[in-house]
Amino acid sequence: MPASPQPFYIGIDFGTTNTVVSLSDAAGITRTLQYPSAQGLLQAFRSILCYVSDDSDGLHAQTRVHCGPDAIEAFLEYGEEARLIQSVKTFLSSASFSKSAIHGRDYTLEQIVADFLRGLIEAAQWPRRPADFAAADVTVTVGRPVKFAGGGEDALAESRLRKAFAAAGFGRIELALEPQAAAYFFARRLREPATVLVADFGGGTSDFSIVRFDPRSGEAQSLGHAGIGVAGDTLDYRIIDNAIAPAFGKGSRFRPQDKWLEVPKWIYFEFEHWHRLSFLKRPAVLRELQGIELTSDNPESIARLRLFLERELGFHLYQAVNRCKSELSLSQQATLAFSHSGIELNFTLKRSDFEQWIAQDVAAIEAACSDALARAGLTEAGISLVFMTGGTAFVPLIRQRFEARFGAAKIMGGDEFVSVGSGLSLLARERAGRQGTRK
Repeated sequence: MPASPQPFYIGIDFGTTNTVVSLSDAAGITRTLQYPSAQGLLQAFRSILCYVSDDSDGLHAQTRVHCGPDAIEAFLEYGEEARLIQSVKTFLSSASFSKSAIHGRDYTLEQIVADFLRGLIEAAQWPRRPADFAAADVTVTVGRPVKFAGGGEDALAESRLRKAFAAAGFGRIELALEPQAAAYFFARRLREPATVLVADFGGGTSDFSIVRFDPRSGEAQSLGHAGIGVAGDTLDYRIIDNAIAPAFGKGSRFRPQDKWLEVPKWIYFEFEHWHRLSFLKRPAVLRELQGIELTSDNPESIARLRLFLERELGFHLYQAVNRCKSELSLSQQATLAFSHSGIELNFTLKRSDFEQWIAQDVAAIEAACSDALARAGLTEAGISLVFMTGGTAFVPLIRQRFEARFGAAKIMGGDEFVSVGSGLSLLARERAGRQGTRK
């Protein structure tokens, strides 16, 4: 008789910025799937889609879907024929967002996420791929934040997530809190019982979970958790709002009649998420900007803003900002250079200025940490170790605050981008084992 196929234990960390897929074998050894790109093999797959309208024969209009690194290349190649969608996770909790018109067709949010998940699975380099993701021997655990970004309904977000995975061909999935998954991954390092605070700093949310581990018995007790929709994307926006928005007319004035008025601030609020900038390309908004430009005390900046919106350069801007933020994590100053479609911007930013801009956000993140401690009935002294994970954990001010609060000796890191996914695959393995025992 042929040997029974080995079961699959899959963890999927569907993130605002990146998505990670991890596999665990029966022995608990994990591996993160890799994805080809122009930069080589990557463990993190960009959470981004690009819908391209293809009417090459003039008769049968079709829409092709590109995901991850391929989505970025398609967007750069096809321009106006392409619709780029990023940070879709931030809309899951929003009841006001149900569908989007893409190339003349309405797509529900669940359809968009399902399209991304199909691309995620297809692009991966599998050591052995499941024949059927709905099969009984495939156990999938999907991460979710403590509090979904967007300030909406968590129950709605979770329901949408389940429907999207079902539409993408997955069978029953289980959800787990992302920081608890990271804690489960981190616990393998422990040799003695410990109370661990896991601080997961992502793109859309900052999440905290406090877990008591006993490596001798294998027991893990969740003590408390909390989260907030403030993370890497918010810090990017602070750079845009303080350094770039003035170059696009923020703070300037115009004179439609007999008195000076400030350029409407709501225009610059839309820069908080680059994928919302397409809303500013509406004819009514562009006409309003043309009128403002005629009587502006800084017409060059308004003309620059209008050109920026017409050419849909938001993605390029956020790429430049993200590079600058990463450089500020390593150096005391960094250059923010943006050069596209005749728009030339060049700034030198100091880390000290950046830290001033994000001070309120870091305070909000710390408050969420305090909430987790309060829910667990603990103070900082009751925490044995702090495991900081996620890309935003590299921001120096955040690390400094946590070192000052808990003591540098307690702070640990490593595997910042893959710890949640790896922990989710381990949880999938454990949960499948428990179900097997019950049977």
